[in-house]
Amino acid sequence: MKRHPLDKLRMAMQLAFLIGMPLLYIFTDLLKGMHWVSYLFVWLIFAANFLFGKLFCSHLCPFGLLSETVFKLKRKWIGEKWEIGRWSLPRNLLRSLKYIFLAALFLPDVPDMSGTLLIAIIVTAIIAGGIFDNMFFCKYLCFANATSNIIRFTVFILAVLAINAITAGTGIRFPFVAVAAIGGYLLEIYFKKAEYNLSMLHVHRDVHKCTGCGKCSKACPFAVDIKSVKRVVDIDCNLCGECVRECRNDALKMGICNTRPNQNRIRGIWFAPLATAILLAMAFCWILYN
Repeated sequence: MKRHPLDKLRMAMQLAFLIGMPLLYIFTDLLKGMHWVSYLFVWLIFAANFLFGKLFCSHLCPFGLLSETVFKLKRKWIGEKWEIGRWSLPRNLLRSLKYIFLAALFLPDVPDMSGTLLIAIIVTAIIAGGIFDNMFFCKYLCFANATSNIIRFTVFILAVLAINAITAGTGIRFPFVAVAAIGGYLLEIYFKKAEYNLSMLHVHRDVHKCTGCGKCSKACPFAVDIKSVKRVVDIDCNLCGECVRECRNDALKMGICNTRPNQNRIRGIWFAPLATAILLAMAFCWILYN
């Protein structure tokens, strides 16, 4: 199994994000009184998804790190004995929860919840839910994942934004969040992939080198059927690179071009964490100068 030194950057960024943000907030006045969460959200959710893909989910989110750890432990100790169809009706219904939670964030008079209690609930959902279904929290409960999926449907979200901008000048109240959440959910369970968008970064499979062993699909935390496609555009793919590392035949590459013989391409599992690090640095620069 191939390893790359810069692959460790992904875990380092997740841990740094988990530890560094609370420390900055508690011990300095830098982030207090500023909408720093909004700044990070714009750079790491919107910009990253439009240009590359779900970089925040796999390279910065500490809950994603914990979810992947639970998946790997389950794969090692329990196996996949309890798995049912990935896009079965029960799972499709569960996927609506993250969109409901996303819409609920914008409701008036949303009750406040203790940060400690909220984290405890999330960790419990990750561990308990992850035993029965891989990446349970990410697929079914995480509003950031729901937002990322909506952005991945680029034509849809741009259309909704355009309608919202047009109606804003007429005095008509357009239910932007509700339309985005409902539309994103329906598109997710119907198409199950986001192929036509501006994202440049994908996992590509070289059909000439691939033996069809299926190890890449088994290594994927979201059970994406990588061995059956030339380019991974599955809505659940977060560019974690687990499939690339698992492939023993050098048949998988993560890059911005298709994998074809004699074609120049940016390649390697280092590209996604490096792009994430650059976006994170740009986000902090924006915070400092605004």
